[in-house]
Amino acid sequence: MATQCKLYRDTPQVIWPNSWTLLTFDRAVRNDRHMHRPPALIMPPFGGDFIWGRGIRWEPLSLPPGDTRPRQFMARFVRDPFGESDDTGAEDQLDTPGRDWSTSTWCFWGESGVPVGIEVWHDHHEPASVGHAQFVATTWDY
Repeated sequence: MATQCKLYRDTPQVIWPNSWTLLTFDRAVRNDRHMHRPPALIMPPFGGDFIWGRGIRWEPLSLPPGDTRPRQFMARFVRDPFGESDDTGAEDQLDTPGRDWSTSTWCFWGESGVPVGIEVWHDHHEPASVGHAQFVATTWDY
């Protein structure tokens, strides 16, 4: 039997430039074994191998006319973001016109009682918004 926690963000979250920001979530769609720690984290009740997944949609940017500077957007899984932070499963990408989607999975150990979150970062000259995000942790009971 699988154990799963699935979180959704359906309202925009403003992300300030050049600063790692923890994504928060509006609701838990699935919360087996009460793994959700509102508003942002999933905390495994037992140690084991997990498949962690994230989906992030950045809203379109407003660019001044003629501004062609590249912008970088990054996301990462982070263990214990309010304690001894340890990041893993990071990715980066360049901004493209319109909404940008980023979907990633990462297989790593979830330690009992250690919360995991998603942090995002960008280097646009103004705040940018994450319009939708999903965060999922899945494991199998042995």
